[in-house]
Amino acid sequence: MSKTWLITGSASGIGLSTAELVLARGENLVATARNVDRLLNLARRYSQQVELIELDVTDAPAARRVVDTAMERFGRLDVLLNNAGYAHLSPFEQVSEDDFKAEIDTNFYGVVNLTRAALPLMRRQKSGHIINISSSSARFGSPGSTAYTAAKWAVSGFTASLAKEVKPFGVKAIAIEPGSIRTNWTRVARGHVPPLLPEYEPTIGAIMRITEGYAGTEPGDPDKVAVVIFDLSRQDDLPEQLVLGSDALGRIAQSDAVRSAAALYWDKISRSTDFDEPTTPLPLLD
Repeated sequence: MSKTWLITGSASGIGLSTAELVLARGENLVATARNVDRLLNLARRYSQQVELIELDVTDAPAARRVVDTAMERFGRLDVLLNNAGYAHLSPFEQVSEDDFKAEIDTNFYGVVNLTRAALPLMRRQKSGHIINISSSSARFGSPGSTAYTAAKWAVSGFTASLAKEVKPFGVKAIAIEPGSIRTNWTRVARGHVPPLLPEYEPTIGAIMRITEGYAGTEPGDPDKVAVVIFDLSRQDDLPEQLVLGSDALGRIAQSDAVRSAAALYWDKISRSTDFDEPTTPLPLLD
C-alpha cells in the first residue's frame, strides 16, 4: 500500500533525495521548501502524486495548514520527515542573539511545529512514522556550532521522549543522526563565519582549516540515506536514534570513550549527593 509523505526542506540534500525516491516508488508527497521553484521539475514529472507548498517551518500556523492540505489532497498522512535545517559556523560569543535564535527556531522548533500539527491525525489513524533529522554532533558537540548542536541535541531528546509517548497507539518516532553528507550543508555552514577573535583561532579557526575544500567530498551519500529513510517507513520496530555514516560512528565512539572515562573518574562525586538511606529509583519506561 502506498503512503503519503510530508517532507520539509525538500529542495536540497536529504530532503530532495528522499522526495525523488518517494515519488519514483509511487508514493504521494507534500513537498515543502522556502522556495518551491526548485521543485517544479518534480511537479511536472509526478503531477498526480505531489503537492508543492512554500513553508517556513518556524511558522506554526503555516505548519498546520500544510498538514490540512495533505489531508485535503490525499486523505491521510503516513510519514512526516522533518528535514529542514541549517548551520552557520561561528564562535558563540560572536553570534548575534537574533541569529542564534533563528538557528534554534528552524532546527528544533520547526520539528516541534510540524510534529504538533501531524500527531493528532496520526493518533486518530493509529499509525504513522515521524522521522526527524538530527545530527551525530548531538552526541559529542563541535566548536563553532553551539546553536546547531543545541538544537539537534534537543531534536534527539524530544524524539526519544515522543517515541515512548506515541508507541502505544501505533505511531513510531525516530531521530536520524547522520555524519557528514554530501549536500550543501558544509558550504552554507562555512559561508557565515565572521572575522575570528584571536582566542578562537585554536578551535573554530582549526575547524575552518580542516573543512577547507571539504564541501563536495563528504563521505555520506544522500541517496543512500534516502533509501534507509524509506525502509524505516515500512518498519514497526525502530530505535529511538539511528546513527548513519562511518565517520559519525567513529567520532561517537571516541566521545563515548571519553565520557565513560570521565564517568568512572567522577563516580564517587556523582554518588555523593544521595541521601544516606536506600531509595528506589524510578523505572525506565520502554
